[in-house]
Amino acid sequence: MLDGHPRWRSGPANRRQPRRRSPSAQQRSARVGHPVPRDLFYREGVPTPRTSDGQLSLGIYLPITGEGAALGNPMVEAAKTAVEEINQTGGILGKPVRVEVLDEAAALGPDQLLTDGIDAIIGPASSRVALSHLSKAVDAENGAVVCSPSATALALDRFPDNGLFFRTVPSDSLQMAMLARLVRQTGLSKIAVAYLDDPYGRDLKSAFLSEATSSSLAVISSVGFSGDEENLVPLATRIANAQPEVIVVLGDADDGSRFLGALDQATQSSSRRPRVLVNDSIRARRQVLANLSPAFRRALTGVAPSATTGEETDGLFTAHAVDCVNLIALAALVTGSDDPGTIASAIPSVADDGRRCTGFIDCLGDNEAGLNIDYDGLSGPVGLRNSTGDPRQAYFDTFNFDDQGNEINTSRVLFTDTVDRAEARGL
Repeated sequence: MLDGHPRWRSGPANRRQPRRRSPSAQQRSARVGHPVPRDLFYREGVPTPRTSDGQLSLGIYLPITGEGAALGNPMVEAAKTAVEEINQTGGILGKPVRVEVLDEAAALGPDQLLTDGIDAIIGPASSRVALSHLSKAVDAENGAVVCSPSATALALDRFPDNGLFFRTVPSDSLQMAMLARLVRQTGLSKIAVAYLDDPYGRDLKSAFLSEATSSSLAVISSVGFSGDEENLVPLATRIANAQPEVIVVLGDADDGSRFLGALDQATQSSSRRPRVLVNDSIRARRQVLANLSPAFRRALTGVAPSATTGEETDGLFTAHAVDCVNLIALAALVTGSDDPGTIASAIPSVADDGRRCTGFIDCLGDNEAGLNIDYDGLSGPVGLRNSTGDPRQAYFDTFNFDDQGNEINTSRVLFTDTVDRAEARGL
C-alpha cells in the first residue's frame, strides 16, 4: 500500500506442488564422505544453498524508515509480538523462532536475509518492491517462503514464484470482483469504465471487464486516460456522452483523482448524475475529493481491502502481518520442518482443511489433539487459492466521502469469490 501504484504479483497456474530445494553441493559432498569446501558454507553477499537446521528463522522485511515507516513499524512490532507468543509456548521444532529485521526502505532487497539463512520472510509491504526483488527471494534453490501482508498488486497474481509466495491481503483481482458485485447491487445496467492507461490501470480494467462479462453487465464505454494529459475533461465528456448509469474509475491517487475532477465537470449538466465507483488508491487525495461538487460526491462510492479488524488496532495491516507469521509457524509445526519448500506446501492446507481455530495457541491445541487445522486469522478467513497463494475471501470496506474528503458511512463486508480467476484466465 506504499506505492502510487500500490500493488503487484504473479505465479504459475499450478502451485499445488511447490518446488523444494534441490540437494546443495554441501549435501551431496557430505553424503559420499567428501570434504566440503569452505566457500560452500558462505560466499559474501551470495545466498548459499543450505539444509534444514532444525530452527525456524523468520525475516521481517518491512519499511522501518522513510515515508513507509508509519505503515511498516506497527506491522514489524505486531509480527515480533506474534513470534514472542509462539516462543512462549515452546517455539517451533523444540526451539525458539529466530527473528531478523531488515528495512525494506533501504532499497537493497532481501539478499541479507537469504544470506543469513532465513527460512521465511514477512513482507514486503510495497508491491513495487515485491516486483523488483521477489525473484531472488523465491528462487527454487536458495529462496524462502515469502508472505506479504499488504502488497495487493494484480500483477503479482502471475509472478513465477516456485510456489513460495503468499499473501494475507487480497489481490486487486479480488477487489475487482468486489467492485463488480457493487455494480450489480445498484440494479443499474449501463456501465462505463475509465482507467489509467498504464500497466497498473490496464490490469485493473481487464480484471473488472472479465468480472463484468461473467456477471452479464453491459459495459457501453471503456476509456483510458494518461497521466501525461493535462486536460482530462474531453475524455470525461466522452464517457458522459455515452449516458452510463454507473461509471467505474480505476487508477492511482494522482491521476485517478484528477479524472474524478474532470468527470465532475463533464457531468454537471446531466439531468441525473451517474453513480461513480472507485478503487482504493484514488481515496488518498482528500483535497481533490473535498473540491468535488456536493452532488458528485454524494454519488461517489469507494472500495478497499479492510486494513483493520474493525476493533482497536495498533496500525494498518498489522493483523495481516500476524497472520503471515502464524501461517508459516503452523505449517512448520505440522510438517516438522523448517525447509521453505516443505513449509510452503503445507500453508494452503493449514489455512483451509481442518477444524477452525483462531490464533496460534488455539491452533496449537488442535494440532496436539491430532486434528487438522483451519486457521482463521485476525484479518478474517484466510483460505488461499491453490493457483496463486492469495485469499479467495476477504473483508472489504465500502465508503462515501464528506466535504473534507474523509471517508464516511464505512461498511465492512466479507466477500467470497467461488471462482479461481487466475486459473480461469490460465495464469
